[in-house]
Amino acid sequence: PAAQRNIPPTIVDRWNRMSPEEQQKQLAKLPPERRRRIEEQLKQYKNMTPAERRQYRSQMEMFSQFPPARQQQVNRLSRQFSQMPKDRQTMMTGEFDKLRGMPEAQRGARINSDEFRSKYNADEQKFLSDMSGLLPPKK
Repeated sequence: PAAQRNIPPTIVDRWNRMSPEEQQKQLAKLPPERRRRIEEQLKQYKNMTPAERRQYRSQMEMFSQFPPARQQQVNRLSRQFSQMPKDRQTMMTGEFDKLRGMPEAQRGARINSDEFRSKYNADEQKFLSDMSGLLPPKK
């Protein structure tokens, strides 16, 4: 667990420690759109397999270690991604995973390739380039 490794608790840890009444109180304080997004994320989390939950928790632990400016960039890009059509999200998730598995020079070559440029529009290219540069390589 996070506490054993001196990692601060993630938002998931804090949320899971709350009673259902406390959770509802916290949600009631939020603006409607923010509340809707959080409720959707909670629903997605509840539907994850144990392996997906472990991966998500690991990502949240990594994210919590980022400086605030980097967290803001990742959040901005994540919101941008969530506005894209689902079929494009699926396609880009596969590409993003590949990019994160590449050394930096190889990733740059891929992003500058004709195939990449023909497969993704300008916004998608920028998103993939920016996000893959913000997050550490996949291990």
